[in-house]
Amino acid sequence: MGSLYLTSMADWFRAAGLTVVEYDGWKTRARSSGGYDSGRPWGVMWHHTASQTSPQNDASYMCSGSSDRPIANLLIARDGAVWVLAAGATNTNGKGSGVVWSKGQVPNDSMNTYAVGMEIANNGVGEAYPQAQIDAAFGASVTLVQRLGLNATDISHHQFYAPDRKVDPATAVAVQGPWKPGSCTSSGTWELDGLVAEHCERCDSAAAEEDDLTPDQANQLAAVYAANGSTQATSNNVWHQTVPDPVSGDDTAMWALLSSTRADVSWLIGKLQEAGVIK
Repeated sequence: MGSLYLTSMADWFRAAGLTVVEYDGWKTRARSSGGYDSGRPWGVMWHHTASQTSPQNDASYMCSGSSDRPIANLLIARDGAVWVLAAGATNTNGKGSGVVWSKGQVPNDSMNTYAVGMEIANNGVGEAYPQAQIDAAFGASVTLVQRLGLNATDISHHQFYAPDRKVDPATAVAVQGPWKPGSCTSSGTWELDGLVAEHCERCDSAAAEEDDLTPDQANQLAAVYAANGSTQATSNNVWHQTVPDPVSGDDTAMWALLSSTRADVSWLIGKLQEAGVIK
């Protein structure tokens, strides 16, 4: 059974400025196979719920009402709130094939244990997707690939994975806001190439925003350097030591952890303390 649970997701999303709702029990919720194996997940899968109800009802169904529970890791509500439902692997995707990401090709019928499943609340047959909801979906997905050390292109959607049985996310014409996805099926499925291109643009924008620390973050970062008797310019110091990556568990140089988390220095400091690098 997989042992990796993404229990920091809610904090990641808040640090990215998203509105977060934590559903009861999410940190220990997973499919029967448990959490993710080391080095996973490899990407984010986009879906729509094919429902038209409240986010509470959607979350309840996905976490306890369905025989396939839990159905997703995340629910993106119509108001733009990100509902965090499960930290372990979920039964979001079912059978399918053909997805290749930066870490390799996902084995056939195995996406549930290789991806974070994100469900966008929509009936899929013409209901409008408010811009706040679209922005939240991109915000959550961008945050995940950045925090997990993945490529901006490491996303896909249900129809691409299972084209003989799924059409989500749809419909393209119902998407509100400046981004307008193309349609690739008669059901109005969002064109994947356009989704990936927009995702890459938003990843680039998020990375650019992270380059500037707030004064408080700069002071926190200076305190970390000072605690180790080193400066950022010093080449042979603590930043070249390796510690377990808080997400993957793999040995990772401290500078690499810093570069991927500089938008939330307090989070980094906590991980340094957990790793015993600083007190």
